[in-house]
Amino acid sequence: MNEIPYHLMRSDIYGVLRRELLSCAIRPGAEIKDAEIAERFAVSRSPVRDALLRLEAEGLVVISPRKGYRAAPISIADARDLFEFRAILEPACAASVASEATDEALRGLERFRSMSGFAAGTSDAEPTFVQYNREFHLAIAGLCTNQRMREAAIDLIEQFDRLVIVSISSGGGGGQQEALIAEHCEIITALQARDGKRAGRILARHAGRARKRVLSALSRSPIVP
Repeated sequence: MNEIPYHLMRSDIYGVLRRELLSCAIRPGAEIKDAEIAERFAVSRSPVRDALLRLEAEGLVVISPRKGYRAAPISIADARDLFEFRAILEPACAASVASEATDEALRGLERFRSMSGFAAGTSDAEPTFVQYNREFHLAIAGLCTNQRMREAAIDLIEQFDRLVIVSISSGGGGGQQEALIAEHCEIITALQARDGKRAGRILARHAGRARKRVLSALSRSPIVP
């Protein structure tokens, strides 16, 4: 894990732990010791426990009265639920973006036609492609003018980081990056043409292929309890 500044606010502790959980720097199913985190951040246990409670509400931490805290495991059932939700939500966002985003905002998606310009991930556990893929989908969601839809999509996309990392770490993403980037280019072209239905269809197909790839990876991944 990355070195942490000596003094952190409560929200900072939450943010750091959330990033480490999403990037699998804290592995799914791993024990989380509040005393060790408090020592690491140079704080009392109280703000650490507050952060862990917030993360439990997001489904990223599991709290057991006798066993303490653990990073939530990644189950196949949960992954299926996430993909089902995403297959509905992202096309809906795309339809909104295609009809309401400014021309300038849509031109801004051009940078996602390749991975050039994307540096290494935010932690040792995060490959560059994970960062690129997340930022692409977040960029589209961020252009949605419906606030509730936008916030739900952003949260859902961030949750997918763990699934993508599991897929890559177990060999489920090898040789597929070029095909995925090509699909991203199709989505960008459709949005820039104001064709929300086509963009939605491509996003649904994109999610369907990812679903098959990730569920296959989860079935054989050693880091999933």
